[in-house]
Amino acid sequence: MARVWLGLGAALCLVLAVAAPFLLGLLHVDAGLRDTVASFLRWTSAAGLLAVGAELCASSLRGYGYVRQATLLVICTAGVRIGVVAGLGLGAGVGIAAVPVAEAAAGVIGLAMGVVLLRRTELWHPAAVRVWRREVVTDLRRIGVPIAMSFLVLSAYNFAVIAVLGKYGQNAVAGFTVVSTLQGLVLLPGMVLGTATAITINQQRGAGAWGRIRASMRGGIEVTVATYVVIAVLVWSLHDVVARLIGGDAGVAVEAGNYLGAVALTYAVQGPVLASLTVMEETGGGFRAIVLNAIYFGLIVATGAAAAHATGRADGFYAAVACCNLIGVTVPFVAVRHVRQLSARGSAAQAAV
Repeated sequence: MARVWLGLGAALCLVLAVAAPFLLGLLHVDAGLRDTVASFLRWTSAAGLLAVGAELCASSLRGYGYVRQATLLVICTAGVRIGVVAGLGLGAGVGIAAVPVAEAAAGVIGLAMGVVLLRRTELWHPAAVRVWRREVVTDLRRIGVPIAMSFLVLSAYNFAVIAVLGKYGQNAVAGFTVVSTLQGLVLLPGMVLGTATAITINQQRGAGAWGRIRASMRGGIEVTVATYVVIAVLVWSLHDVVARLIGGDAGVAVEAGNYLGAVALTYAVQGPVLASLTVMEETGGGFRAIVLNAIYFGLIVATGAAAAHATGRADGFYAAVACCNLIGVTVPFVAVRHVRQLSARGSAAQAAV
C-alpha cells in the first residue's frame, strides 16, 4: 500500500504543481496573492506524502481490532498538526506556511509512533516489506478505488461550489470554505460510525455469521440517527455564535452563519447518509456509493446554481443544499438493501456448502 501511494501521490503532487496557476484562476484568487497560494498548494501537497505512514498504521490497527491504539495515534497526529500550526502560524507569525510544516511533522511523528504500536502486536512483520503482494492491487480495485472516487467527487463538488459562489463575492467563498472545515468535524462521527459498522459486518462475514450482519447494520443506523439529531439541533442553536468564532471577518461570519442557519438541521439526515455510504464503500458496494455521491453532489451544484441565479444571492444556494440534504434520506434504505443482499447471498452459499 505504501509503495502504491508513494507512486500515485508523487504523480498527483506533480500534477498539482503544474496546474496550480490554472486552478487559482478558477478559484477567483486575487492576482496579488496567487504566488503565495500556489506555493502553499505545492508544499502542502508534497508534505501530504508523509502522512501515508501514520494513516496505514492507524487503519491496520483499527481494522485488526486495536481501536484504542489507532485512536491514540490519530489523536496524537492531530495534536501535532494543531500544535505546530498554532505555535508557528500564530505564535511565531509564520502564517499559512506553518501548515505544510505541521503536515510533515505530523507524518514523521505519526509514522514513528505507529511503528512502535505495531511492534507490540502480531501485525509486525518487517520481512514482508521486501515482498510484493498481488492482493494489494485486488483490494485497491475492489475497495480503494471506490473510496478514492468518492473523495474525488467531493473535491469536484467543493471546486464547483466555489466557482458558483465566486459570483457573489469573496465573503461568500470564504464563508463556505470556513463552513466546509466545520462540516469536516461535524460529519466525522458519521464516518467513524459507518466505519465501525462496516468493520463489524466484515468480521461477521469472515466468521460466517451472515444472519447477524442485518442487525449490525440496523444498530449502526439507529445509533447514527440518534447521534445526529443531537448534533443537528446543537449546531443550529449555536450557528450564529459558531460562525462568529470561526469566521474571523464580520462579512465572512455573516455568510457562514447564513449557511449554517439554512443547513444545520439537515445534518440529522446527512450524518446517517454519510455513515451508510461508508458502509457500502467498505463492504463491496463502493461503485453504488459512487453513483449515489455523484447524483447527490451534482444535484446540489445544479439546483444551487439555479437558485442562486434566480435570487441573485448566495442564500438561494444554501436553501438548495438544505433541500438536497433532505432528499438524501433515501440513501440509508439503499445501504440496508445492499447489506440484506450480502446476507442472503452469504447464507445461500453457506447452505450450499
